[in-house]
Amino acid sequence: MDTSGDPPAVRHTASALRKPRSACAGNRPNVESTLSFELRSGAFPGSGHPDAAVHVPQGFDATRQPGLILYFHGWNGCAMASLGDVDVPCSPGLDPRHGSRLSAQIDEARVNALLVAIELRVDAASGDAGQLVLHGGLRELLRELFAEHLAPILGCVLETDELDRVVVVAHSGGYQAAASAVRYGEIPQISEVDLLDAFYGANDVFADWAMQAVEALDRPRRFVDLYTTTGGTFERSRALAAVARAASIGYAERLKEDDTDADLSEESLRAPVVFKRVPRPHSELPRAYLRDIVRASGFAPAHPE
Repeated sequence: MDTSGDPPAVRHTASALRKPRSACAGNRPNVESTLSFELRSGAFPGSGHPDAAVHVPQGFDATRQPGLILYFHGWNGCAMASLGDVDVPCSPGLDPRHGSRLSAQIDEARVNALLVAIELRVDAASGDAGQLVLHGGLRELLRELFAEHLAPILGCVLETDELDRVVVVAHSGGYQAAASAVRYGEIPQISEVDLLDAFYGANDVFADWAMQAVEALDRPRRFVDLYTTTGGTFERSRALAAVARAASIGYAERLKEDDTDADLSEESLRAPVVFKRVPRPHSELPRAYLRDIVRASGFAPAHPE
């Protein structure tokens, strides 16, 4: 395209369009689908397992409203298995654990967000949050991960304060770590909490978040609680839904509540507060619903290729 006869502003714009994007802006070689890192500030450092599993979507742009999805797995699992497509053992010689296709779902959602699954206790019937209960523990984990491990891959240091929004997702026993992230993490960009059959406790943390999401007191927030009739979260979820319903007088459009057998719909997820009984088995919720939840979370769209 010959722009020699155009005004200076037009020539400048054309030049900018021709200028290749930097690595930081997404012009980097394809990255492995799942990266793993050992961290001093992990929930349980020195465990012999990676402290975080990360997926960097192709073209992720750290300069354009970068987002972050934090995922906490349930009992008897691990972060690495959660990101993959197939069931794999978390520890040599033990049973395979559920592969929830989390990396693939983030790609399908086409959002400009990193996925970070933080490792908790591996292959254990425990939701212990470890160092995440320390004030600023999550912030330090992300600082170390971004500055010391992901910077060479992204082509720049992604600062925690530069994140546009952070979505916290917990499956099953991961609720304790999710509550710690909200309460102690010192990440003000957390904008959404999603419980996937995970409302077993931390009532005060999640009820407070849901009420703020209903009333939009200080800034837009979202709360999604997907529950089953067999996972042990039904009664607590219905009780909080009733409280949210009472609080939503005058804010009715902000609450979507559905206790029927119908599956989750995209329309349901448009509301800032969602309580939905879902028909899938407890173990299948991450595989079935993360993509649609993330699509509704308000992330910037992925860079058009």
